[in-house]
Amino acid sequence: MPKRQDASPPAPTSPPPPATRAHALVTAALRIVDEGGLEALTMRRLADANKLQLPAIYRVFSNKQALLDEMAEAILAKALPDGNEQDWEAEVTLVARQLRQALLAQREGARIVGGSYAAKRHSLTLAERLVGVMRRAGFNGVAALWATSTVFCYVLGEALEQQGLTDDARDRLAFPGARQTYPQLFSTPVEEILNFDDRFAFGLGLILGGLREQIPGKDLP
Repeated sequence: MPKRQDASPPAPTSPPPPATRAHALVTAALRIVDEGGLEALTMRRLADANKLQLPAIYRVFSNKQALLDEMAEAILAKALPDGNEQDWEAEVTLVARQLRQALLAQREGARIVGGSYAAKRHSLTLAERLVGVMRRAGFNGVAALWATSTVFCYVLGEALEQQGLTDDARDRLAFPGARQTYPQLFSTPVEEILNFDDRFAFGLGLILGGLREQIPGKDLP
């Protein structure tokens, strides 16, 4: 009877392909930011969290900015709504709200996206969609580009301020002597400055109204 041979040892596991590895590292980096803020993210901490040596991280991302650019891409991937609106104003509103939601869903999402100027797939797709909407509204060339930038920067700025809100912000609005020192400001319901949802809708409405008035060839009264 032939002697039974021992089973061959399992073949060593090959490392995941670069795209898969990058996706896993970006997910881990966003988790670190969620837990400790953007300052908590270092390449060393990312390596430790993934049980990797630091050089393995740098083989995927040449530096921290390259990592942040991919983190911005991951956030913007969730910014584009699936549906489309026939009316250009409704479409801009839909995209702006979805972008805001994506930024706010990630801790420091606005800082991450605002610090990245990389021309990548999702950032270009978002710009392409907004420029297309602006062209449908009647803007062309630089006007379509700047109208797109106006909407994007408004959403980004609003999300940035909201994410920078501290627990004592409301209390700091009412410091002693504030009403006497700044009577014009405090003649308004100043606490409403922290009503981010309604203020976002109001500001977006102002932008849409301004764009409406600038449409080339628009019939004036």
